[in-house]
Amino acid sequence: MSIITQTDLQPFISDSAGLGRTTTLSRENGLRTLLLHLNAGEEIPEHRTRGAITVYCVKGQASFVSRDERMELSPALLISLAPDVPHSLIAKQETLLLVTISEPVPLPSAG
Repeated sequence: MSIITQTDLQPFISDSAGLGRTTTLSRENGLRTLLLHLNAGEEIPEHRTRGAITVYCVKGQASFVSRDERMELSPALLISLAPDVPHSLIAKQETLLLVTISEPVPLPSAG
């Protein structure tokens, strides 16, 4: 049994029409990876995540806003954000984003 998980993104890139807004690609202890699909004009209102995030633009264009900073996302651009920082997103065209979120791992209980 392999301990490595592999996901081919090409089918998602080639045919994103049937995708929902979020598709979970993997969930490991302390790390979650998802594919975010937005149509032109769709937005994700300001929110926070408990863990640090990376956002990699696979396809399309979007504006990522955090506090007073705006980053224009386009293919092959990777950004990162510290935990608990407010951020929002709006797609300028159909967009696919690969998002990784670090999740707090509970400490083992003593006993």
